[in-house]
Amino acid sequence: MNDFLLTYLDSIDKRLLEYLDEDDELSLYTVRRLRVYTSALLDGSVRPGHLMEAWPDWFHLAPAFVAAYGTEEVEQLQAAAVFLRAVDEHDDVALTDADLAYLRALEVRLDMYPEVQPTEE
Repeated sequence: MNDFLLTYLDSIDKRLLEYLDEDDELSLYTVRRLRVYTSALLDGSVRPGHLMEAWPDWFHLAPAFVAAYGTEEVEQLQAAAVFLRAVDEHDDVALTDADLAYLRALEVRLDMYPEVQPTEE
């Protein structure tokens, strides 16, 4: 059970708890969906503003994933990512080099989820 993740998401919005599985870990479906949208941001098929309309929870779940399963390096890249703050202000921005570095690191970490997840699904 991931008490940290449960508390983190609950503090943002109780509705986000629906993305957790029975062990209070992000469900494999949620992680796969995070991965799809992360890749879409990277390849330019989705812009941050469009993602905010299509699945605004990505902007809470991606940082939650990093907080629960990320590394210090990914956390630092996330802190430098401009688009995460800009989208909160409802600005549709172009991705910066810092944003792209964060998304690439996030994509790698999402791919590792089956190995870093403490429980089996």
